[in-house]
Amino acid sequence: MVTATRAEARAELVAHLERLGDAGHPAVCHTVPVTERAAWTSDDPAEQRVAADLCRPCPALTACRDYGRAYPKERGVYGAETETDRRRKP
Repeated sequence: MVTATRAEARAELVAHLERLGDAGHPAVCHTVPVTERAAWTSDDPAEQRVAADLCRPCPALTACRDYGRAYPKERGVYGAETETDRRRKP
C-alpha cells in the first residue's frame, strides 16, 4: 500500500472539493460568506464547534473527515470534527 504525503493528500482533497463544486454540490465551507469562513480555522473552540455543526450536511463530509483524521495536527475543522475531536480519535 502506498501512503500519500500530507501535501498529496491535501491536493487530493482540494481536487475533490473542486469536482463537487463543478458538479453543483459545493462544500459548505465554500458557500458561506468569506467573512464567516474564519470559523473553520479559528483557534476558538466555540467557533470551531459552529463550523463543525455547519459541516454535517456537506457533500464533502467523508473526504474531509478522512483527511482530518489522517492529519490530526492540521489546524481547523475537517469533516465536522474540531481539532480537539480529531485528537481524541484512536
